[in-house]
Amino acid sequence: MKKRLLFLGLALLAMPHMMAQSVVVPSYRMGNHYFTKELPLDGVFKISQSVGIIKDDDGNRVVNVLVSEGFTVPVALKKYEIPRDRVKNVDQLEEAAHTDATMWKLTHSKAPDKLAVGRPLPGTFAERDIQGTLWTQDSLRGHVTVINVWYSGCGPCRKEMPILSAWKDKMPGVLFLSANFENADKVRSITAKEQFNWVHIANDTYFTKCVGSGGYPLTIVLDSAGIVRYCQNGTSERIRQDILQLIGTLK
Repeated sequence: MKKRLLFLGLALLAMPHMMAQSVVVPSYRMGNHYFTKELPLDGVFKISQSVGIIKDDDGNRVVNVLVSEGFTVPVALKKYEIPRDRVKNVDQLEEAAHTDATMWKLTHSKAPDKLAVGRPLPGTFAERDIQGTLWTQDSLRGHVTVINVWYSGCGPCRKEMPILSAWKDKMPGVLFLSANFENADKVRSITAKEQFNWVHIANDTYFTKCVGSGGYPLTIVLDSAGIVRYCQNGTSERIRQDILQLIGTLK
């Protein structure tokens, strides 16, 4: 009896270790399902709407394949599927995937009208920053305004935040706004970590739609009359220099 109890005790102690060993990092996520690196991709990309990368807090990267609602795993692919209870950091990956899906939906929604240099911002908007202040077209008139549209999964966006912060320090007469579709707590956390000192609009649905398929970040420059003088997807040192040169002519 004592030997049996000792065996059971040792087995219980070993269980957490055995469970930890069974947890794996997936290579692919598709329609709320996770797969090993052996997943054949020739058929996968035929049904995908978009493909991106999501990461967990440990930096593990997973290819996230967006598919239509109601997706079910084809029988031929089931042998590559990883049960969710074996997926490492599954909650973190699901949060990242939700952000990715929301971003894709908004950027592929119909914008009010296309941004056009030489014209006012299209349509109307009413967006609140993380302090609760309401911003509209009227709020921007009378100021040269720079708007940076970003989201948490954009590496280049986050990398340039310290550079953009220096702009605000050097040009106090210019209005600097950032816009992000994610919630205020997430925006607040990231901008504090990156020391990004602009005014930050959260839960944005207006400027995010203007990103379209061109990619993040999107930078828009308005003159004091509210006319679009510049709009550009992506970022680089050359793009930033072009923006600074333009601001100098508008101040």
